[in-house]
Amino acid sequence: MNWFPQLASGAMAQYPLHRSRQWRGITNTLESGETITLRDAPGGSIQWRLRYEELTDAEIAKLTGFFQASRGEAGAFGFVDPFANLLGWSDDLSKPDWQKGLLSVSGGLTDPLGKQRAWDVRNGNGAEQSLAQTLAIPGEYTVCFSAYVRSDSAGTVGIARDGNRVNMAAGPEWKRVQVSGAGAAGAAESTFSIVLPAGSTVRVFGPQVEAQPWPAIYRSSGAAAGILEETRFLGGELKVVHTAPGLSACQVNLISRV
Repeated sequence: MNWFPQLASGAMAQYPLHRSRQWRGITNTLESGETITLRDAPGGSIQWRLRYEELTDAEIAKLTGFFQASRGEAGAFGFVDPFANLLGWSDDLSKPDWQKGLLSVSGGLTDPLGKQRAWDVRNGNGAEQSLAQTLAIPGEYTVCFSAYVRSDSAGTVGIARDGNRVNMAAGPEWKRVQVSGAGAAGAAESTFSIVLPAGSTVRVFGPQVEAQPWPAIYRSSGAAAGILEETRFLGGELKVVHTAPGLSACQVNLISRV
């Protein structure tokens, strides 16, 4: 699958950007005259209006080349929601989206925002274990994986995207740890992991994966929904305006099926 190109900064878009969600409804009229209307989930879509400023010649060439390779509106490609926490069930580590190995988890604990959304993650085994989730995000994408952690006893916790791992100190105060960058070139998916040493217990809150190099404010997620594998261009041409030597602007309109 082809994927919409990131900017050289590793971001998907520039602000401000416009996101419009649309739903399609199906209405049935019964013989009694009563009508029943239900949402047609496969018929939903998101429209994007992305305005780019001060793109370099290389960025413009990459974007226009992608537009031509997609044959304008004809070809579908993957796009990642710039607003989304891409992980599924970020507040519920008991969900099957999370691969827990031999870890045990218990929730309902106070988080750094004063709510009860934190989890104790306990590794009672003799080897390190990982709390992980795998996402269908291409290896060449730059993403940031972050989480808040604390531990009553001083120690370390690992945070990783595939083989890119960072070990961070964990203590009695909440700390946001992160790992950022691209994954394995050509990979069709990436696995994001919080790694606990043997015999340790770490309190975890707010795991988040974003298609950008730095973490934004935490966004709670339900079922994973930010990776949009059926996206197309809207409009028959991509207009580029040269604004300064070596710099250009353009607007990109997309529609994603959800």
